[in-house]
Amino acid sequence: MLKLFFGEIISMKKGILKILCISLLISLLLGGCAQSAATPTEDVACSGFETKKAEGDISFDYHLFTPEDGTDMPLVIVFHGYGENDISQNTKIVSTITSEESQALRPCYLIAPAIEDNIFLAKSNRDSMYSKLKEISDKLISDGKVDPDRIYVLGNSFGGLATIEFLESYSEDIAGAICMCPALTYSKDSTSDLSKIKDIPLWFAHAENDNVIPVTVSKSAYSTLKAMGSENVYLTTFSNEEMLKCGALTGYHQSDLAVMADDSFLEWLFENKN
Repeated sequence: MLKLFFGEIISMKKGILKILCISLLISLLLGGCAQSAATPTEDVACSGFETKKAEGDISFDYHLFTPEDGTDMPLVIVFHGYGENDISQNTKIVSTITSEESQALRPCYLIAPAIEDNIFLAKSNRDSMYSKLKEISDKLISDGKVDPDRIYVLGNSFGGLATIEFLESYSEDIAGAICMCPALTYSKDSTSDLSKIKDIPLWFAHAENDNVIPVTVSKSAYSTLKAMGSENVYLTTFSNEEMLKCGALTGYHQSDLAVMADDSFLEWLFENKN
């Protein structure tokens, strides 16, 4: 487990460096907006984003994206991978969903929590974070901003683990989810309640040769849900060629890049409704 865990950290740090370099270069060339990864708690200058502080049993920053039409809209919650808290607003998933092109097709609110390592590593802390995120989404609903029947969750790696756990905690509230190379082997409890989510539209995505979290993790969860009678669970695996084509490193632990390169995933996700 320790080998797997620290291997993921090393792989993710390399991936973070490449993502930061690419995103900063594009921002400079296009005159866009890029937030420094070293200052995640500063006010976000990008249009539509603001950074807030969640206070409670555990405290954390989160980035809230508000669409131009801010009433009765879908809400997307995005969990980043381990070690990505400093760039939680600039991950591939967040930048894709909040892009002008995507918002023109699928306008939505988006919450991207910045998850510190100590929160990710302790189940009790993760549970407290999920509870606070539920409070935040409930407030957006009560304010008339979010449609309670169109709440979606996505996550990559440790964020995939968080996706499954969040679904298990609030299974009746989620309309659909995409779970990418989930670190389900980190917590044995993460797959103990899969029966709770068998009726949630759920799409697993994983590189065939992911050398941090083996593809068998997603295959096992998928097979378990199918055996439970799930009729709306899917699994896509990506070849080395597909991963490299979308800009992933040779560790192949960045299935979020492949998913965001294929619009059919988001198209499917937003078609689901409670």
